[in-house]
Amino acid sequence: MTICASCGREFEALSDEQSLCPHCSAEALGATPPDVIPNAAPNVILNTAPSRLRQLFESPTTILIALNTLVYLIMAFQSHSFLNFNLKLLLDWGANSGPLTSGGQWWRLLTSTFEHGGLLHIALNMWCLYNLGWLAELLFGRSRFTLLYLLCGIGGSLASICWRVNSVSVGASGAIFGIAGALIPAMLLHSNQQLRVLLKGQLTSIALFVFYNLAFGAAIRGTDNAAHVGGLITGMLLGAGFPTGPERNTATGRRRALLATLVIAVALVGVGAYARHRNQPYIEIEMAADAHAHGDNSAAIIHAQRAIALNPNDPHSQFMLGTLLLGVQRNADSAKAFAATIRMRPNFGPAYVNLCMAQREMKLLKEALGNCERGTQLLPNQPEPWFNLGRVRYELHNLSGARDALAKSVSLNPEGFDENLQYALMLIANGETKEALPYLHKAHDLHPQDEDLTRLLTQAQPR
Repeated sequence: MTICASCGREFEALSDEQSLCPHCSAEALGATPPDVIPNAAPNVILNTAPSRLRQLFESPTTILIALNTLVYLIMAFQSHSFLNFNLKLLLDWGANSGPLTSGGQWWRLLTSTFEHGGLLHIALNMWCLYNLGWLAELLFGRSRFTLLYLLCGIGGSLASICWRVNSVSVGASGAIFGIAGALIPAMLLHSNQQLRVLLKGQLTSIALFVFYNLAFGAAIRGTDNAAHVGGLITGMLLGAGFPTGPERNTATGRRRALLATLVIAVALVGVGAYARHRNQPYIEIEMAADAHAHGDNSAAIIHAQRAIALNPNDPHSQFMLGTLLLGVQRNADSAKAFAATIRMRPNFGPAYVNLCMAQREMKLLKEALGNCERGTQLLPNQPEPWFNLGRVRYELHNLSGARDALAKSVSLNPEGFDENLQYALMLIANGETKEALPYLHKAHDLHPQDEDLTRLLTQAQPR
């Protein structure tokens, strides 16, 4: 039995060259299909086409659309939003991330292809999958179409983390571009000349789809064109390798499909190794963050130093190293890392704030003052820069300036223990003990077990 290259039904071919069943051959020639011709030739086995409903439920295209939609709906329910999802939710559900994926979580290459960032994203992708999937199923068969979809999705994900290192991406577009890419050589190289002619219009439409979407992706910021190109190339190679004519289910056809799959699999492994190399600095940063979260600061510092050795011009790595060093009171080394961060990102407020803290610990108060003031300019609505500015001004004997800065920090974080305590101490030092009492009470309420604070509060009470 032979599988029809158009509708996928089984039929008994009269020759090795016949790839369309009698029904589809008649339709292609504009004739009446043989299953409605009276007294059809006895040597033609007629097949009743499966119902539309059965085709729908058995189609991998339908199943893939259903899976993508199900994931989207569960994520929407979890996030209480149908329009857009935040980064944490996407990562929790398996988004493709350069350092996480290439750092060992390779399953993200596939899970990310079933995630979408929001309603418009999934709507456009599922519309394209619906239109391209049916034709690909007919040409390649259901099992090979499914394999094609998955491999192209992985190929797109790998291209994404190779091209856009330290990035996060989701969506089925890599797999969809792969389907489009596979259809191009499949239609151009199909052994049935008659079918090639019939598919010429479809071929033109698919080529235009690829061209316009790549151009659109290049023009719109945030579009992962790397995944599109990766999926497209993977699909074109598989489309050229997978048989689509009468040989599709022959031993030769199966060997050809197996060889194409193995070649692509080996290529994807090689691309994965390159992706790990490209993302290695960011893998080290992730390992540093993980070690710090588990309380192993020594290991965290080592990983951050490795990240800088691999990519010394990355401000994120420099800032993390500085923060880790500041936490273990290696103030001079941390100051160097923060200074390097500022050279690369002159308007990065947290680097100025932390540099101010390191310099204050080293008693470099004049240098610390300038960096604290710059921190408040860049982060005017955060309490930490004002808090540190107040402490530096106090140590420089600028009491009124310190009072203003600490008052600002308390107003931005009225529930902060350090802010309330330091402002109260500032007021007491300035002779304003009565005004300090509410802030001492607030600090005591936040830390009632602090004996020194209890003693201070008792002493400050009016007699």
